[in-house]
Amino acid sequence: MKITKAIFINCVLFSFISGQNLCPPGYLNTLFYDEQVNLFWDVPDTANYGDLFFDECFEACSTASSAMDILWAVDDSSGGWFRNSAGDAIDCGSGMFPCSDGGSDHFSAWAHFTDSATVTVDSRLVTPTIDLTSYTTAHIEFIEAYEWVIDASDSNMVEVSIDGGETWEVVYVSLPWDVGDDVWFMTGDISEYAGNEIIVAFRYYDSVGYGESWFVDEIRVWGGTGTETNVCGTFEGYNIYQDGALIETTDTEEYVVTDLENGTEYCFEVTAVYTEGESDPCVAVCTTPMGPFQVNPLVLNFDETNAGEYQEMTLIIQNFDTLDYEYDIFSLAVADIEIAIDLLVDPMEGAFSTFFDPGGLFEGSWGVGDSAFASSTYLDYAVPWDGGEFAYVNDDANGDGADPTDGWLISDEVTPYGIGPVFLLADIFFPNPDGICATGNLYSDDGLIKVSTDDGTTWAVVDSVFSTGWNWQRYMYNLSPYIGDAASFKVAFEYHDCNGNWGYGIAVDNIMIKEGDEFTWLTVSPRKGTTPYAGSYNDSITVTVGVYAPYDGFTGTDDILVTAGENEITVQVGVGVQVAVDGSGVLPRQFALHQNYPNPFNPETMIWFDVAKKTDVAVSVYNILGKKVSTLLYGTMDAGIYQVKWKGLMDSGEQLPSGLYFYELKSPLFNSVKKMVLVR
Repeated sequence: MKITKAIFINCVLFSFISGQNLCPPGYLNTLFYDEQVNLFWDVPDTANYGDLFFDECFEACSTASSAMDILWAVDDSSGGWFRNSAGDAIDCGSGMFPCSDGGSDHFSAWAHFTDSATVTVDSRLVTPTIDLTSYTTAHIEFIEAYEWVIDASDSNMVEVSIDGGETWEVVYVSLPWDVGDDVWFMTGDISEYAGNEIIVAFRYYDSVGYGESWFVDEIRVWGGTGTETNVCGTFEGYNIYQDGALIETTDTEEYVVTDLENGTEYCFEVTAVYTEGESDPCVAVCTTPMGPFQVNPLVLNFDETNAGEYQEMTLIIQNFDTLDYEYDIFSLAVADIEIAIDLLVDPMEGAFSTFFDPGGLFEGSWGVGDSAFASSTYLDYAVPWDGGEFAYVNDDANGDGADPTDGWLISDEVTPYGIGPVFLLADIFFPNPDGICATGNLYSDDGLIKVSTDDGTTWAVVDSVFSTGWNWQRYMYNLSPYIGDAASFKVAFEYHDCNGNWGYGIAVDNIMIKEGDEFTWLTVSPRKGTTPYAGSYNDSITVTVGVYAPYDGFTGTDDILVTAGENEITVQVGVGVQVAVDGSGVLPRQFALHQNYPNPFNPETMIWFDVAKKTDVAVSVYNILGKKVSTLLYGTMDAGIYQVKWKGLMDSGEQLPSGLYFYELKSPLFNSVKKMVLVR
């Protein structure tokens, strides 16, 4: 089990020569907070070591594996360059810097460990022959990064050969535990090999198995004559521009802009200042500071609903702070559910009381225990809210290569009274950091909630896409659309590891099944949990708001209060009744298309837009060639605040590849286009 951590920048130079005329800085990045934007950028690219013979940045994922040759000292069909631990081909790594300032590519070469502790992986990623016979100096540049450093047991190497690969000499030893979670920019003087034809290899070595992954990018090899000079100028500092106006000068590669207005977009540029003058600016980056805790949209308007009909919309809770927030969602309609009639209660303390594992007590997948007992090396179960025990499956403890896990936790038969809708409430812990099985990712796993009305012969899926991150979340589901007028039913929690993946696991606690009445029509799920700080995994939470009609022509309104620390945000819900922000009746005064979130995204993203008056509206997605790939919405819309979800699919249902896409809001009264990035 591996946990990917944040990557920061670290520069290591074991030789340095500079060049280029008034070189600009590059790769400006922003982090926005409450009335504040933090700026970070890279030092100017001063590399000029003579003639550039090799320059590979792995710009396209589909061609990354063919950009350089791969030589196998040991070929066990598992691990190594561009192969995963099972031996399957992989196209590229990800998360690196684009090839040019402002680019959207982020690919790299990728070497992976073997999944066997008895096999050695030893493979080289090799440049073509580089003719340095007429040169007296030579230099190499590259950037490197690692994942799963905790498991590294061997070093990797950069090597040079002057005899076509018959023999190799090590010019740099890459120590994963030193690089850690950073991205290192490396420059090496290999002038002792000038005067020869050389090839350069990046040698990935794993003798133990279950090791690290090595990412290498932006490889450049130069030949020079020793006459190269610094033509970049005498560096003095940086100028920072906000919306075209100079706001500050600094000599470091970071700056914090304060006293900004939340909700207003600002555009930033940075130039390098030399004694000889000022460089061109880096590519501009625009961003909008936000309050530390955001909920969008603030209005949900549902159509009038008839008996038994169910509708859903979603809210997005976003944490832009540097601290975790525990949130709680309250409404009167939701409170009615929590005090409704109990049909089943299981606190998961000591043992199952109203659930059973059909695998049996000793052969089943589910157990009961506290956080200390249930946790393992890579899966740390958070302590539940009641501080006690819970039901769990720990697939990490099974390890890689174990038999496939398909664990079921099934309730006793539940008999409703037939007086109102039926609801399932449960606390769930399901990290799912590598996605569900449908993603095909290495550590993906599935958690599913199911209902059966025929004693388990067939099961209907209530939810198959929930994910809690590394915290508990409190979920609630309206089961009535699935059970209809059935006399009895069962509920099941299923976990499986995608037919044998080294997955993580799942836990459930405090399960209740309740039956309501005509006052129980609204569900909010999850309604309690944690949003980690900005930049963390799961720092935004998708909340499903469901409306169920107890009778024909049902209309109603309710306020949903979202609280987190000192933050309190109200979301208004209307069914068959038009509600507006703050109850003032004020609808959007102008049309607007907002930036999607999350961005970049995988597997799905939300797009918000405002409609100022009733009109025809179309929301479409286009690829970088301008070809329409998906129509997300088309029809007449009343004035209001809307959102639409895109799952990275074409209209035909075909999955689209990673890359830059454009989304457009178009109507006779307004037109706007924005960019988004899909990352597979």
